[in-house]
Amino acid sequence: MFRSLIFGACVVGVVTGLLLTAVQALGVTPTLLAAEQLETYESSAEVAHAHHGHTHGEGEGHYHDGSAWAPEDGVERWLFTALSNVLAAVGFSAILLVIMNQLYVRDRLRLTPAHGLFIGLCAYFAVFVAPAIGLPPEIPGTASAGLMSRQLWWLVSVLSVATGLGVLCLARGKIKALALPLMGLPYVFVPIHNGPLFDHPDATAIASLTVLHRDFIWVSAMTNLFFWLSVGVLCAVVLQRLYKNNQSHHERATA
Repeated sequence: MFRSLIFGACVVGVVTGLLLTAVQALGVTPTLLAAEQLETYESSAEVAHAHHGHTHGEGEGHYHDGSAWAPEDGVERWLFTALSNVLAAVGFSAILLVIMNQLYVRDRLRLTPAHGLFIGLCAYFAVFVAPAIGLPPEIPGTASAGLMSRQLWWLVSVLSVATGLGVLCLARGKIKALALPLMGLPYVFVPIHNGPLFDHPDATAIASLTVLHRDFIWVSAMTNLFFWLSVGVLCAVVLQRLYKNNQSHHERATA
C-alpha cells in the first residue's frame, strides 16, 4: 500500500503542479514581474548612488547582489517554476494521501470528491490562510523580518493550526476545547518588520508597489485555493481507485 500511495502522490503532484503553474501564469507571475521591474529600478539607482561615492551605513538600506543566479524570463523561468511546483505538489499530496488513508482506515472519512474538497479546504486554511494572517505573501522589494525567523514561524503556524483543526474535527468531548488555543498560539508572537513596507526612492513606485502587493495577496489566495481543492479531490479519487483495485485483486485471488 505504501508504494501505491507514493505512486498516487506522484500522479496527483504532477497534475496539480502543472495546473498550478498554468493558473499562476494568469495572475501571480505578471504581478511578480511588475514588482521585479520596480525592484530592478531601485537596484540600479543604488548602484549609481554608490558610484558617486556614497555608501550606506551599517543597518541602512539593503544590498542587491547582481551576480546572484536567477532563471531567465520566458521558457527557462516557466520550466523552473513548473518543476518547483510539481515537487512541492508531490510532497503535499503524499502528506494528504497518508492522512486521508489513515482516516479512511479508522472509518472517519469517506472517499468521495466532496470529502476530498473538505480535506483540501482544511489544508488550504492550515498551510496558506493561517500563515497569511500573520505574514501575508510578499512581492519583490518588500521590507520584512529575518528569513529564518519567518520560516520558523511559518512552520510553527502550520503545525499548530493543522493540529487544532484535527482536534476540532476528530476529537470528542472536552478535548475539543484545545482546538482554538492551538490555532491561536502562533499569533502570540509574529516576526513582523517595523518600518515602511517598501524602501524605494520614488514615491510613485511605492504607490505602484502597494497596489501590486495588495493584488498579489488576493491572486495568491485564489491560486492556492484552487490548488488545495484540486489536490484534495484528486487524492480522494486516487485512494478510492486504489482500494477498488486492491479489492478486485483480492477477489480474484480467493476465487
